Order: sequence, then C-alpha cells, then structure tokens
Amino acid sequence: MKKKMIGFVFLSLLPVSLVARGQDTETTRRAPSQEEVTIHDGQQEKASKAWEIGVGGSLINWNRVAITGFRSTPENYFYNLKANHLMGGANLYVARELNRWFYLDLQGTVGVTSNNRTTGSGRKHDWLYMGGLGLQFRFTPLFKSKWVEPYLRVGVNYLHKDFTSVYGGNFVDDPTGEARWESFDTWNPDGRSSDKNSFIPLSFGAGVKAWLSNSFGLGLQGEYLLPVQKSLPHFVQISASVIWRIGGKNKHTPPVVRYVEVEKPVEVERIVERVVERKEKVPVMVDTVFCDLLENIHFEFDKDVITLVSHKILDRLAALLKNYPDSHFLITGYTDARGSAQYNLRLSERRAKAVYKALLERGVPSHMLKWRGFGNRAALVPPVAADNIREGDRKILLEKVTNMEYWKVLGKED
Repeated sequence: MKKKMIGFVFLSLLPVSLVARGQDTETTRRAPSQEEVTIHDGQQEKASKAWEIGVGGSLINWNRVAITGFRSTPENYFYNLKANHLMGGANLYVARELNRWFYLDLQGTVGVTSNNRTTGSGRKHDWLYMGGLGLQFRFTPLFKSKWVEPYLRVGVNYLHKDFTSVYGGNFVDDPTGEARWESFDTWNPDGRSSDKNSFIPLSFGAGVKAWLSNSFGLGLQGEYLLPVQKSLPHFVQISASVIWRIGGKNKHTPPVVRYVEVEKPVEVERIVERVVERKEKVPVMVDTVFCDLLENIHFEFDKDVITLVSHKILDRLAALLKNYPDSHFLITGYTDARGSAQYNLRLSERRAKAVYKALLERGVPSHMLKWRGFGNRAALVPPVAADNIREGDRKILLEKVTNMEYWKVLGKED
C-alpha cells in the first residue's frame, strides 16, 4: 500500500525521465522551467490534389423570336410576336486542382427549348448541347480565404443544337410578299447573326465558390461565349451548382502548437515530502523505490529497440501504472543536439512509440497512454559536448495529464 502511494504521488507531481542511453544522434530535453501545453507530432502530411464535382442548372441568353398570325388591313399590319430569350438547362461540372492558383475543369450544358412556327422543327422540344475544357485562375491565395473562392475562367467548347435560329424573313400570310421582319441580336456587334447547328465557341467568365464544409459547397458562374466564326450567335450563360469536394487541403484550421513557459515556484521535492507526511506519514523513498525503476530504460545503439534488461523494468512500470486506470499519461521522446533535426525527430518518435507499445503489451489500457516525439527541440547541451554530458538530453519522459480538454486535443497517433 505504501509503495503504491509513493508511486502515485511521484507520477502526479513530477515528470519522470526514462533515459535513452547508448544513442549517437538524437535528442531533446525539457528545460527545467518549461513544460509543453500544446503538443505537435512534428510531422506534416502532404495534402492530395482536390477534385470538385458539381451538378446544377443553367440559363442561356439566346436570341429567340417567333412571329405568327400575320394579317393586314388597308392601313396596318397585325401579327403575334413572341420573344423568349432565356433557355433553361442542366449543368455538369468536374474540376481538378493543378496547384493553389489553377484548376482544370470540364463543363457540360444541356439546354431545352420549345418549338414554334418560325423556328421549330415539328417537335415539341428541341435541344442544345455544349461541353468543353476550361482553366480557372483562383484568387484564394490573394484573399487568403479558405471558404469563399472567386475565380476567372477561360475555355473552349463544342456546341450542337437541333433547332434553327431565324433572325429575319417575310410574313408568310402577306399577300403582297413585301412585308418583312428582322430580329436584332443584342450580343452581336452588328446586330445580325447567321445560323449553324454545330460550332466552336470560346468562353470568358468569372465565378465564385462558397464552401459550407470541408467537402460540400455552392457555385455560381457567368460566362460570355464568343464563336470562333464571329457571324454566329454570341450568347451568355449563367450556371448555379451544388459541389462536392474530394481530397485537397483541409479547410479546418488545426490547433496551434507552441511552447509556453510556466512558473514552478514550489520545488518538487518539498511537495512530495509534504504529501507523503499527510498520508500515513510514509517516509520519502522516491529516490530509491521509483527513480531507480524508471531511469534505466535503454535502447539498442541508434535504434528504437528496447534492451532485454529494460524490458524487466517496463514490467514493473506497467504493474504500477495499472493501479491507476482512471489516470492519463503522456510519453514524450527527446534526443541530444547532435545530428539533423529531422533525423532526431523521427528517432525520438520511434522510441516514444516503442515504450508506448511495450506498456500496452503488458496490459496497460490504451486509453491511459499517448505518445509524442520532439527530437532535439529542448536540448540544452551543444552538439560538441562530450557524450556523457549530452546523455542528459537523451530521454523519455512520462507525464500525468489531468486537463481532459488538453488530453482530447492531443488526439491519437498511428
């Protein structure tokens, strides 16, 4: 009972060091006056390129006029005029991220129109099909906005329609054959257009995407379509769509990781003595009972393989930890300053993870433990110092975490 009490007091009030001796190029040590309040695993995952898939509707401003029911009197001409310049349709959109500035897209539109006496084909509805490739220039890096993305777009398309566009003609019921009508094409500079069922229009437009979550958003785009053959119809298209995003950079900002200095005005030794005296006046045996147990964990030279002798020490440590199933402990690895920062970081992570797995194998519940590696970030001794001095920077620390919100933010490592 006394032994358990001593171990719990020590785990609660004092980070315990597991010295990783025998390594050559690793390190990191906690400064006596600092402790980390935000943990970073030291690894950055490279985000995949994003795919965007969208479906929606389109409105096409196509010049369409129908004139029917012509009749004449000695003084006037009478006729029915029907102007319907908006054509509805469906839109499909697929885009691939090239880099943070440019996206390559493929867009397709299917438009439908009602027939009439002047421009009809005998069917109730006729169709317009258009599809093509485009390149988007995103302003996201300039505005530094993750959720609203304005852009410019240029593209080349192929268009086919199975209806006829008529822009002038004679009234079929005029007995004189002299009465004519003409429709002015607003989008064509000279007001007149020729007709062709299939042609290639270039598109110039702008749009914006508003993301509601990391993978779902809305899109709005307007574009002016200019045929390569200038006498053909010019027109405008506006599209609205629902967009799904697959892959790409996470739009949610991860927790900021930093070191914060924390004052420790009370010496650890005095706290331990005071607490032990309250609980059945147990004598202070931490140095001989607990420190001897934890300060002699060794690894194979320059590896994360725990030595056979150290496995026996971990057996005793696991038995002690299992007495406190409601507690939470963070295992952190450190190296000395010799060697590259990246190498030291990886080695410290592997060693911390090795201790973590060893304790799990000995029956310590996984919900009690998490691990992180910090490389040589906290090394206090320069890399030119003797090995027996740098040895103080090479260690594994075990800390009890009582702040559960902080514990949740740490997450789980692989």
